[in-house]
This record gives sequence, structure tokens and C-alpha cells, in this order.
Amino acid sequence: MSDSRNSARLPVAWRAAIQVAPGRIVPAKVVNFSASGIQMQSGVMLKEKQEYQMMMEVPSHKDASARTQVVCKATCVYTILSGSEYRAGLRIGNYPPEHKELLQSWGG
Repeated sequence: MSDSRNSARLPVAWRAAIQVAPGRIVPAKVVNFSASGIQMQSGVMLKEKQEYQMMMEVPSHKDASARTQVVCKATCVYTILSGSEYRAGLRIGNYPPEHKELLQSWGG
């Protein structure tokens, strides 16, 4: 099976949260990361083509205990049920420029 993505995916286990409705934020986990987006696992099904406000805790390569909360917007590309949770592919955008170097260090 071939992968049509332009960017290699890196398996990660980062804590995250996503705002699914005004005033409703649910916990999530980023399970892989690439320059073009992320795959996130959560207990809530995200809607395809919808933009969400989200946060992910990205560790430093130099010190894994040093984590930066990166707030950004992401658009859901797909959602699938995986066991008892959902996995969603999201295209990231609008992250603060001060986090660009950190995300690039992870291949983003």
C-alpha cells in the first residue's frame, strides 16, 4: 500500500485539546505529526471540512519535560472510528510564528 502524503508522518504521543463547540473543549491526543498536518485521537467525532480551535503540548527535542502549548486552528480532513475512540486527520494552520521553530524541529 502506498501513502499519497507529501510529508512523512512521525509517531508522537502529545496531549491536546480541541474546541468542538462554543464553551466545549474535549481532551485529545496527537498520535502522528507531519509538515502537512496531524492525526488526533479523541472521544468525539469531528466534522469533516470544519475548522476547529485546538491546543497541543509539543515537547522540546532538547528536554522532553519542557512542553510548549501551541494554540492553532485546524481543519478536519477525515474522521474514522477506531475502537472506542475517533481518529481524525487535520490540516493545521494559523499557528503563532513564535512556535514555527519548535514545529519545524519535529518536521512541521
